[in-house]
Amino acid sequence: MLYDDPVGGYPATCARDGLPHLGAYPGGQTLPSPSAVDFTPGHPARQRHR
Repeated sequence: MLYDDPVGGYPATCARDGLPHLGAYPGGQTLPSPSAVDFTPGHPARQRHR
């Protein structure tokens, strides 16, 4: 579905610009940090057959 462009223009900032940087969970456990991209961007994920 397409919407009309906003009459007053687009917002100056994006909602994700204000997200805080998280270094660890509240209990101190570290957050996951992937070391590589394990998929090809723009290609659909391969479905696993059961």
